[in-house]
Amino acid sequence: MEPNAKETNKFRSLKTLLIAVAVIVVVNVISNFAFKRIDMTADRHFSLTDFTREYLAFLKGSVMVRVYLDGDELPVSFGRMKDEIRSKLEEFKVYGGDKLDYTFINPTKNDNKDARYGIYKQLFDLGLRPVEIDSHSGEQTTKTMIFPCAVVCYTLEGKTGPDNHDTTLVREIGLNLLKADPRLDPGDEQNIFNSIETLEYEIINAIFRLSQIEKPRIAFIDGHGEASDEQLVDISTALSDYYDVRRGNINGRVGVLDGFSAIIIAKPTKPFSEDDKFAIDQYVMQGGSVLWLLDATTASMDSLAKREVSAVLPLELNLEDMLFTYGVRLNYNVVRDLQCSQIGLAVSGAGGQPQIKLFPWDYYPVILSHVKNPITKHLNYLLCQFAGTIDTVGTNVPISKTVLLQSSKYSKVINAPFSLSFESISQRPDQNDYTKPYNNVAVLLEGNFESLYKERRGRNVNGTYYETKTSTQPSKQIVVSDGDVAINDISPKGEPYPLGFDRNTQNTFKGNKEFIINAVNYLTGNGDLLTIRLKEMKVRILDKQRAQQERSFWAVVNVVVPLLIIAAAGVAIYFVRKRKYTKK
Repeated sequence: MEPNAKETNKFRSLKTLLIAVAVIVVVNVISNFAFKRIDMTADRHFSLTDFTREYLAFLKGSVMVRVYLDGDELPVSFGRMKDEIRSKLEEFKVYGGDKLDYTFINPTKNDNKDARYGIYKQLFDLGLRPVEIDSHSGEQTTKTMIFPCAVVCYTLEGKTGPDNHDTTLVREIGLNLLKADPRLDPGDEQNIFNSIETLEYEIINAIFRLSQIEKPRIAFIDGHGEASDEQLVDISTALSDYYDVRRGNINGRVGVLDGFSAIIIAKPTKPFSEDDKFAIDQYVMQGGSVLWLLDATTASMDSLAKREVSAVLPLELNLEDMLFTYGVRLNYNVVRDLQCSQIGLAVSGAGGQPQIKLFPWDYYPVILSHVKNPITKHLNYLLCQFAGTIDTVGTNVPISKTVLLQSSKYSKVINAPFSLSFESISQRPDQNDYTKPYNNVAVLLEGNFESLYKERRGRNVNGTYYETKTSTQPSKQIVVSDGDVAINDISPKGEPYPLGFDRNTQNTFKGNKEFIINAVNYLTGNGDLLTIRLKEMKVRILDKQRAQQERSFWAVVNVVVPLLIIAAAGVAIYFVRKRKYTKK
């Protein structure tokens, strides 16, 4: 080759190298300004919602997430959950930047016993509980304690007060990350999948709660025999994490509800006056939201404590026309459901001594919602007491009606008036009698509601004349045909039990509190936050029974098929080469 040709090739190679380096540099510079992540999974598994990305990008304070699910001894299912949490937090950190960080801690791995128990106490004080998993090694079974939980800490620094002093706000909250279905073992793959699906919502919801400086106002309405402060203390405390919770009478004052993001009417027992109805109606006409928790009958356990037979009558609240105008009707009946809780009754035991025995009580339906709505998705079991039924009525197109809660397939309805007693509680119920399935217990109404007083120009209330507003702003209402769904029981010592706690079975139905909180969040406009709950992953769970049955077959396939492929490739190459060189 001539010298000039050599120099030309060298120049071309150097030119190609310089161009390649320049392209790499330009691509890196552009990537710093035009950041883009691509999720190739079918269910968008690694993608955050638009709300989450935007919220993290504009965090005002700093966030530290301490995850207590760590250790080499984790079972496979919880190990996968740990990896998913780490992956999700890494994605959070991409958008949160230096304002968000995380760490993993193994609370059980500490040689100092006092320090280890100190960590346990901190977690218990935050409402975090461990789960025990059976680990099998040969014939020996050991129990492993695992904390599938996290603590989110929010720190905000700034200047406040008249003297503009530097202040630091530090808040933290505990998160139980395992969404455990009571029907399954804690480490079951379905539980792990449900927990992974809700990770984004749980963490963002915690940060959202901690970062609120000025909370929206909500109010429990009083003056119509509603549930007492003691009966609502648990749900009020839970709602106070999000809202400034008030309570008070309307007293017919139109406009007194202005400024409240939502109002809650919890188990009234006395009729509403027309003045109070007018005030609520005008609040709705201005876009106000209402959570109705109503009983349509007088059925209660207190009446049975005083007499063997109690008469259950319709409960007149003077709300029928108002609710009908809005699009629903409460029926004067009670749902009886084979999917129910139990009550304890005294029976004769050994030696004639009385003892408490549990009996199924089909007046206490246990509801598991299957509706894919941000309010009810992944909702735990919810306990109702003497719930009635709700019909959706009217053909008013502007109102969207969504059923949130229903009784089970094996349920029936008994109309008031009727007699309530324990006479047949010990008899085994006949499934064939429960022939009215899926009765509506909670309905969501959304849209532009018509006023109950649209035909009237105005109303004189306590000497003041108010014109009727009939054109509405978009509003939301949720009607639940069970006032007890938000009421916590009271112990004999006068101390409140947690909402959903059943003294008879010692179970806590967590769905009650989850439902009320989700419902109020939805009504107050935190819909963007709740839509994260709708995000789904495709569950690809291994069929363990089929895997065991076909284990030998697939073992042979995995060994033999690769060998056959290699052999076939070898034979093909041999004949190709033989043909090629034979021609030459």
